[in-house]
Amino acid sequence: MANLEDHFGDDASLDKEDTKSILEFLVKNSAEASTKEASVKFLNSIKNDDIIAMSQTTFWKNEHKDIPKTVFEHEKIKSKANCKACHSDIEKGLIEDEKIKNINNFM
Repeated sequence: MANLEDHFGDDASLDKEDTKSILEFLVKNSAEASTKEASVKFLNSIKNDDIIAMSQTTFWKNEHKDIPKTVFEHEKIKSKANCKACHSDIEKGLIEDEKIKNINNFM
């Protein structure tokens, strides 16, 4: 939030009020503020590294190691960043095993 004028090469600057509001939301809903199992595991796998993508964590890599690369290239997934393609409850901040879609649908 501190360097939005250079957000992956784009200027995503916001006014001070919006920046403050979004930052408060992010802090309140961060993994550090959560007791959810996945949040704790992600945090433990990050340690002190500067990781900006969940798919770069050792926890994510371990959990997804048996999924063929072609699944992430499927037209309905397209990227490791598309969590919602398989985790239907991700927008609620949840990753429940029983809510994971069958990856055979993407093979």
